Amino acid sequence: MTVQETYYALNPWWEESHFDTGILRPSYVRPLSEHIDKKQIDIIIGSRRVGKTTVLKQLIKAILEHGVKATDVFYLALDHPKLAGVSISDHLRNFRAIFAHDRNRRLVLLLDEVQESKDWEIELKALYDHENVKVVCTGSTASLLMSQGGKLTGRQFVSIVYPLSFAEYLLFRNESISGAEEYKYEQLVEDYLQDGGYPENALNPSEDYLAGLLDDIIARDLMRLYQIRRADVLKDLYQLLTASVGSGTSYTKLARALGISVDTAREYIGYFEAAFLVSAMTKWTSSHTERVYTAKKIYLTDTGMKTIITGKGDLGAKAENAVYLKLTRDGIKPGYYTRDKREVDFVFGEAQSPIPIEAKYVDEFDWTDRRFLGLKLFLDEHAGTKRAIIVTRRGGKSFTHGDTIIDVEPLWRFLLQGVGDKVL
Repeated sequence: MTVQETYYALNPWWEESHFDTGILRPSYVRPLSEHIDKKQIDIIIGSRRVGKTTVLKQLIKAILEHGVKATDVFYLALDHPKLAGVSISDHLRNFRAIFAHDRNRRLVLLLDEVQESKDWEIELKALYDHENVKVVCTGSTASLLMSQGGKLTGRQFVSIVYPLSFAEYLLFRNESISGAEEYKYEQLVEDYLQDGGYPENALNPSEDYLAGLLDDIIARDLMRLYQIRRADVLKDLYQLLTASVGSGTSYTKLARALGISVDTAREYIGYFEAAFLVSAMTKWTSSHTERVYTAKKIYLTDTGMKTIITGKGDLGAKAENAVYLKLTRDGIKPGYYTRDKREVDFVFGEAQSPIPIEAKYVDEFDWTDRRFLGLKLFLDEHAGTKRAIIVTRRGGKSFTHGDTIIDVEPLWRFLLQGVGDKVL
């Protein structure tokens, strides 16, 4: 197959051929389609196999339906072996030659796995500065943003594609629950905690698939990118982090357990964050020093990864992790509260009117349970708290504690609605 034949294979809409766009993810496609007339480069980042390519294909379909000419849209999978060694500017020149485009005609260029192209940062800056081209590109690590060294500052919009939300998981599973069957959500949300949100795994759950994906991320996005020699240390560290989801992270203990330096442990965890395997949460405090130096809590960006490491138990930790992911997707940056060995899982908002959230995956809610002592202490200390949320397995009635309204919600409802009242 020649390079030009590869172009046609990757761009079937040029010949009005059908192309698969998968199950729609409008929360990503809608804002990207709204940016299509803007000059800025759209950079889509997220874990490997999280669905970035599918989002690109859905974006292509959306812009074609809104009148962009098919032969003005050029998609490139830059990890395709036939495209290796060809610069982005040469691909664009070839595209113009195929359709005899005028030099000033506005084109749409979609670059999948852009980091696979040599000098991509310089190439994109040149396109932005000198070409009438809208560029949308994807990459599998957040280091993509750091590696361009400021070359694209002011020239880019950044979007993160996450594993499926619970609402998306239900859509992928073709589950439609009526108001009279809400009891079905309890089992479905446990399936979601076990399977996680990688699209292919949601459609066909397989621990072998997730294990292979983890190996792929470590080999292609960590060892190759950061020149790490020992894959065993990376996997052992990830296993330790997975086993302690939601707990304070001691770099010293991790380093001692693995026989590496504290700096190396901290550095490797940073790599996991860049590859969207984990996310770190700091303490909720107005003190910058405390946020920096107090132990961080580590959460996984997909609960299915915890299943393949620690098994199908530990639903409490997975539920807490799912709450964290829901907040993150909704653009909320929580912290944790701790005082006198008492904690609240998540707190966000201003100090004068914060919202604390406690995730306790229990069947029956009991406000006298000792596990809520941290929340009671928090409410006593922060009299301006108007609302608190407790997320449990089956939920319960709302009640008041002083001037605070406490909503007791089942996990499934919280994951569908979030902090607000409107189902997302």
